[in-house]
Amino acid sequence: MIAEIEKALTEGFERDLFAASQKNLSDKSNPLRLNNYSYAMRELTRHILHRLAPDEYVLKCDWYKNETDKDNGITRKQRAYYAVQGGLHDSYMQNTLGLEVEDIHKNLVKAINNLSKFTHIEPKVFGLLDVDVDALVNETTEAVSGFLATISDCRRLIIDSLCEQIDSAVIDETLRETILAIDELATHHLINEVYTDKVEIYDINHEVIMFRVNGLIGCELQWGSNSDLRRGDGAVLPQSYPFTCELISPVHEPEAVESIEESLGVDTSSWTDVRYGQDEQA
Repeated sequence: MIAEIEKALTEGFERDLFAASQKNLSDKSNPLRLNNYSYAMRELTRHILHRLAPDEYVLKCDWYKNETDKDNGITRKQRAYYAVQGGLHDSYMQNTLGLEVEDIHKNLVKAINNLSKFTHIEPKVFGLLDVDVDALVNETTEAVSGFLATISDCRRLIIDSLCEQIDSAVIDETLRETILAIDELATHHLINEVYTDKVEIYDINHEVIMFRVNGLIGCELQWGSNSDLRRGDGAVLPQSYPFTCELISPVHEPEAVESIEESLGVDTSSWTDVRYGQDEQA
């Protein structure tokens, strides 16, 4: 569990706080060591939630409504929702992605509630025997680990469903544009096919969904004009090259995919290395 928690933490403050909470447990002369540990772990999860769900982004979500008595108040539950689904509406997740939204939210709330059991100093958890402290520390650690795992699992469920929903044909069509890296190789080129091997959603925020795409572009390189080809003075050569690209779509219409300007990269080294390598040897 310790290793799983550490994986979810960023370098710096979060890892330092976690390390300090573990170190605090070694002071067996302190009857508050369990309470201090639990409090530190609660604060750790608070910082993680604020990182995953910043105020300014949560407040801009269409689904946000103030459920507190403070101006622009945000509950831990709402932060957890944002960490999982960003600005996606429950209706889209349920009606389009076919996800059981109530189950997702129920699991998040349960994970949050499990964290709250160990944060108050009460007589029954003060000055306990070592064996009892160890048992409660394990429960607290399980609660934190389970909370982080729930967020990760729920988000992965949504991302996988989104990737299935957004047709690869839409992505392929989005990528059909002039590719300068190929344009430099020959007089003319023609894009015949775009093969999408992998689509990764790496961010869902209050406004957009961000995709990273890997695949192959099948093309024809042409040297000389069409007239040159007819005279036998030109040449056409089929080629394929791996590419990467980043795409974006609005959370209110995930299927409206657009490529991010200047994010398309085509690896033509299989051609250029051979061509220029031969030139250098000659």
